[in-house]
Amino acid sequence: MPKPEEEKKEKPVEKKKEKRSQKERPRSKTKHKKVQIWKKYEVKDGKVIRKNPNCPRCGQGTFLAVYKNRKYCGRCGWSEVITEKKE
Repeated sequence: MPKPEEEKKEKPVEKKKEKRSQKERPRSKTKHKKVQIWKKYEVKDGKVIRKNPNCPRCGQGTFLAVYKNRKYCGRCGWSEVITEKKE
């Protein structure tokens, strides 16, 4: 039977972090930018051409965000992964 002194080992006490108030918390340095609609369209010969593809779920007027490996709709969450074929 082990001695009661051996069972009781003191653990180092860790202090909990104090919560900061809203005023003390770090804020983002850049403010949110508005969507620049004029970058999504192009006019050629009097016709309007849309640069980005439209969302298949939401329809026309909702553009997909195009990244390196996927297309994503911020409105409904639809995404398509673009896979490159290696030859």
